[in-house]
Amino acid sequence: MITLAAVAGLGVIALPQSIAPQAMARHPNGSANASTPSPVYRLQAPTVLQGVVAPLNSLRLMKRALANAADSDSRMSLPLLAILNEPLKTTGLGPIQIGMTLADLEEAGLTPIAIEGSGQGVCQYYRIKGNSEPIGIMAIDDRILRIDVWPGSLIETRSGAKIGSTEADLVRMYRGQLEATANPVTLGKTIVFTPRTPGEDLFRLVFETDDRGRVVQYRAGQFPSVSWPGGCL
Repeated sequence: MITLAAVAGLGVIALPQSIAPQAMARHPNGSANASTPSPVYRLQAPTVLQGVVAPLNSLRLMKRALANAADSDSRMSLPLLAILNEPLKTTGLGPIQIGMTLADLEEAGLTPIAIEGSGQGVCQYYRIKGNSEPIGIMAIDDRILRIDVWPGSLIETRSGAKIGSTEADLVRMYRGQLEATANPVTLGKTIVFTPRTPGEDLFRLVFETDDRGRVVQYRAGQFPSVSWPGGCL
């Protein structure tokens, strides 16, 4: 049961100063994204609906992806090995790069399989055939914009953040490049890392922590789609 106290926390989030208009995506539910977000700080509290839907959707997607991973071949291809051995970056995971198309992914030796019940309109989540690692790939109009890492995954970021990392770990790794908002369902926070490297500042890492301050799931991708708490839904 969610109490009023659980949703009362307010966080501070820094909005990016400039986003290339051609790179902006529209959420499949029809809501428009601001073309040029204001460079000021705003108080922000997630709505109860967003807080409830996001974790439940992620759990359902993860279970469906793992349930369908029985097609794994005992022989693992080099692209599949790269998924396990490469760190997650704001711009991708091994051969899976943000901005590439599903056709590009297949040319790289990976076969995307749609996860049932995870899509809406032109937005759809995919798993990789033969890969049992609990990750999901979100594509809009067949273009990859986001990679979600779910509970149980061993994948780490380039700085070493992973499922189970603490909020203190994130602060140590990313220092002054983090903004946080309260997460009313996990009773923790949603913590966003924004790169400063030119050309990479359109991308984000988004971590969700529980009431103990530990990361329970995280994602990488292009703004604004990486910031959508419910993914496609």
